[in-house]
Amino acid sequence: MKPLKFLLPLVAVAALVAAACGDDDDEGSQSTSPPNETTAATTAPAADEMQLPPGAENMKVEIMSPADGAEVSENSLALKVEATGFDLACDLAGKPNEDGKGHYHVLIDRALVNMYCTDDVELSMQNLEPGTHTIAVVPALNDHAEVLDNETEVEINYQPASPLAAITDATGLGEPSIKVLEPKPGATVSGDFDVVVEISNFNLSCDLLGKPNVAGYGHWHLNLDTTTGPMMGMATMVGMSCEKTFRMSTAGLTPGSTHSIIPLLTDNQHVPLTPEVSDKVDVIIQ
Repeated sequence: MKPLKFLLPLVAVAALVAAACGDDDDEGSQSTSPPNETTAATTAPAADEMQLPPGAENMKVEIMSPADGAEVSENSLALKVEATGFDLACDLAGKPNEDGKGHYHVLIDRALVNMYCTDDVELSMQNLEPGTHTIAVVPALNDHAEVLDNETEVEINYQPASPLAAITDATGLGEPSIKVLEPKPGATVSGDFDVVVEISNFNLSCDLLGKPNVAGYGHWHLNLDTTTGPMMGMATMVGMSCEKTFRMSTAGLTPGSTHSIIPLLTDNQHVPLTPEVSDKVDVIIQ
């Protein structure tokens, strides 16, 4: 079997180490990693290696468009992806691995944007400098481990006809917070259900996913049962959102079991804020 290396924990570790080594006068305050600092870390050899589960080597993706070297003048990129050798199943993300199931990750300049289970993806060029950028697509298991041997990429030349105004640091914000409004603690859930959160003193942005960090901006991850473990807790992430409602699925969960759903705020590079800003409710699977 071929070794599987993880890119995601490198991003998280670099940022958390940077935060831990910061000025002692800032201890206890919310912080995110400096812009661009974590992106370079993804090109270093991964510290952890695991073996591919049987069949993972068959999970393949291909970028159908744009073509390598394409010039992009619009402020969004239409990405078309073809996945073969496995079924795309985002409703199983963050849950135990299943043979022949998974999703794929999209990266811009080695930084994760999001996971996807559709053939067509629209990527925002927000806060990207004009010039050459690398778009990569890599198959991933339910626990977000990436099949790097089957990654594919293209380069684009971004030359905007009407550049977007850059999103810059937000100032004057208080302490960020996130709270689950629905479902209520102890609720019984089945099929697909909405997780509704209330967020204060923090700006949600889909357009900044995977881009250099901007103070006061980011999104939130929804984890199942824990925010720790492999890949800095990414293995139990069922999804990420830049809205206040996330549609979650009970697929892959045992009826009658109780699980914790945990939303937590993260920066553009998917690193949890320091200290962690999260909430938790327990639900029963019907």
